[in-house]
Amino acid sequence: MSESPLIDSNMYPSRVVLEACPPLERHRDRAFALLEHVFRCYSRFEVISVPDIQDASEFGRRRKRVESLDFARWIQDQTNKPVMLYKVSVNSSKDEIDAWLAEARELDCGDIVVVGGDRSNKSYEGLTPAEAAQVVRAQGFNGGGIIIPSRRPEFLQRPASHDELDRILAKIRTWPLSFFTTQILYDSEWMSCLLLDMVRKLDLEEFPKIFLTFSPFVCAADIDFAKKHLGVYVPADVERLLRGARNMSEEAIGIILVVWERISTFATEIGIPLDRLGVNVEYLNTRNPRNVRAAFELAEEFGRNLGVPE
Repeated sequence: MSESPLIDSNMYPSRVVLEACPPLERHRDRAFALLEHVFRCYSRFEVISVPDIQDASEFGRRRKRVESLDFARWIQDQTNKPVMLYKVSVNSSKDEIDAWLAEARELDCGDIVVVGGDRSNKSYEGLTPAEAAQVVRAQGFNGGGIIIPSRRPEFLQRPASHDELDRILAKIRTWPLSFFTTQILYDSEWMSCLLLDMVRKLDLEEFPKIFLTFSPFVCAADIDFAKKHLGVYVPADVERLLRGARNMSEEAIGIILVVWERISTFATEIGIPLDRLGVNVEYLNTRNPRNVRAAFELAEEFGRNLGVPE
């Protein structure tokens, strides 16, 4: 069993992370031009995270996408900001992951979020997330994971055989991981319940940094995609507000800021230092300028609220 890492709050001083999604190759020029524009307009985020999108397995479509490391290199040329990289491990051997990490190190990337397969009952030929996490740590990187707060036996819309708390404790104490991002949040209750359970089970010295993930929806297609393909929980009353809003992106940003306020306030009340929470803002559609701009606007708003300099 690996020794659980002691978490130094100075290890993750960042408060606002912006997640930029690699576009499809056939949309490369348009997507890059859009990002060049918004990078010039918005800057109050400290880190850019880059997901490892597996279209064929996750969404059942075979499309060539800009490779995540190439995309990260381009982003650093545009912004000169540090990057946090995601890596799906189950399709790669140890040698392949070692080679990938060597390229990541050239980008001065210190944080790797390890991601597993899209189906727990499917057999994969590559490394399990636990095995990949060991490789990541052995190579000197900080290992991260993803929290799904609605993965609880009590959550009827998403029944689970294992409580998310048990998964998190295992990831911290045996893999080991030291920070997490979350599934997209439009509700505060389940994340707050999970934080309370974590406080009861973890010493402060091993409590991880958690970046709460938010994504402002701008149209009905965003809601449908997030619910169907990403398993995002959107409460019925929130969904009604969004679908009935004159301006969905403004409504979504307002709802998200309230969700953050509720979770962060509750976290402080139960003894979690505020420096253990951050935000990770993402957009769902690389081709839709409204979608991308809304995410950058939200990150900018969080930056102002949390004191990130321009």
